[in-house]
Amino acid sequence: MKLAARARAPAICPECGGVACTGITPLSLIALFVLILVCGTLLRLAARTGNRWSLLAVLALFGGGFLYITYHTPLVKLARYRLQRNVAFAVVTALAATGLWWWFNRGQ
Repeated sequence: MKLAARARAPAICPECGGVACTGITPLSLIALFVLILVCGTLLRLAARTGNRWSLLAVLALFGGGFLYITYHTPLVKLARYRLQRNVAFAVVTALAATGLWWWFNRGQ
């Protein structure tokens, strides 16, 4: 099962037949970060209204978004998993550092 394929419990890739796990890409990391921001904001708004259905809707949105992002992230060979993970973290860190630099230097 693709959603449960991790480095410690890999799955068989349907394309190459090798041992693979769900990869981590820069796009998937950014999408998960945006999902957490959006759902956190909506959760605060729903908590202020006190409506239980809106709280459940936000939690369902978070669960569905997480499953969607995880399911659409491609499998990667187990031998390349660490390299892909480190590249993804480096790209996201560089984007965050660039955004913070722009944010603090835009008024000068």
